[in-house]
Parts: sequence; C-alpha cells; structure tokens
Amino acid sequence: MVDESVSDHIADARHLAREVLTGETHLGDADDWRQSLVSARDGIALVWLLWVAMQGFGVAVPAGPILVTVGLGFSLYWGIATAVATRVRLRYLERELERERHEIRDHPEHEREEVRALYAAKGFREPLLTQITDTLCADDDRLLKVMMEEELGLFIHHINHPLLVGVWNAVGAAMGTLLLAAPVCVQQPHTTRVWLPAGAAVLMTIIATVNAKLTRRGAVQVSATWLAMTAVCGGATYLVGELLAGRS
Repeated sequence: MVDESVSDHIADARHLAREVLTGETHLGDADDWRQSLVSARDGIALVWLLWVAMQGFGVAVPAGPILVTVGLGFSLYWGIATAVATRVRLRYLERELERERHEIRDHPEHEREEVRALYAAKGFREPLLTQITDTLCADDDRLLKVMMEEELGLFIHHINHPLLVGVWNAVGAAMGTLLLAAPVCVQQPHTTRVWLPAGAAVLMTIIATVNAKLTRRGAVQVSATWLAMTAVCGGATYLVGELLAGRS
C-alpha cells in the first residue's frame, strides 16, 4: 500500500516543476544550435508581417529602413530572451539535482517509498515492485537520475551556456531579418511588392529544408507547414490593418 503523503509529495514536486518552467518552456528547450534556424524563420515572419501590416494601413513611408531596424531589434530581444530562458532552466536543474542528492543522502527511506509509489502507479506489483525498488535504490547516481525523470519529469542532458544559446538565436534571427529586409532598402515599391512575399517564401523553404534534414523530418511537410502558417497570419494581419485603418 502506497503512503498517501508520498503520492502528494510527488504530485507537488511535479506541479512545482511545471510552474517554474511553464513561462519559458518553449525557449528553455531551445539550447541547441539548430534552434537558430527556427529563430531565422521567426525573423523572416516578423519582417513579412510588419510589411503586410504597413500595406493594410496604407503606410507610404520607405519600408526598408523600418523593417531592418525592427528586425534587428527583435533579433537582440530574441537572443536575450533565449539566453535568460536557458539560464532559468539550467539553474532550476542544478537546484533540483542538489535537492535530490540531499534527500537521497539524508532521507533514504523516504526516497525508497517515493520509488515504490512511482512504480506502483505504473502498474508494477509484488514481488517485482520490491525487486525494482531494491535495484534502483542500490546506487545513488541511478536513483538520482530516476527521481529527476520520474518524479519531476526533468531529463538530465547537456545544456549549452546561456550566453552561447543567446548568441546563436540572435544571429539566426538577424540573418533571417537582414536577408529579407535589407534588399528592400534599395528597391522600388513595385519591386518590393514582389520581393517580400516571394523572398519570404524562398528563404523559409530553404531554412525549412535544412531544418528538416537536421531533425530527420520530411522537408515538404515542414516547408508546407511553415509557409501555410505565415500566409494565414499575413492574410489576417492585412485584413485587420485595413479594418482598423477604415480602408475596408
């Protein structure tokens, strides 16, 4: 029979982990250099949506300098945001590892009951439940890994330095931004109307293809998904801009 207080402790620990990481989870997981490709995509999407909004509102000022300025500002923000999010995740993992080490050392019987509760919830019954518990509790390092993964849902893996993560993502976003926005600075308005949608589509397709290769997904599926998202959001942005500007 599993102690109800042990089950409550496990539930509380999982809830705390979710609360701490929820606000930054999509960024906190972005600690691989490949995430810079997604940041480049987002930079392209930002430039595209900003230009579409300007068209919807009927803004006639030169778009190039505005797109470059906002895009670079976004790149800096995105780099800082991913660095901060990675640091939050790293510090939390470090705190939880230290806390679990102390609990394993100072309260071994309590940890043993938690292991029993976790595997009982998975459907294991005696005598196998005791055998599993004995095996896992026989080695502190193995028990630490199990408690981090099973109790908190936190998987121990290499996390790059937050500064490095921030630089990767800032550079990725800046590259996507500049590749799309910089040519607008020297284009005529009628050329820009062709370049921005076509350039955004081409750049996104290239980035999606590279991303798909690195993540072992279908390039066509990734490209179609990214392009569809961008097109739908662009259409919605244009319509809202026209509506708010009283041009519809």
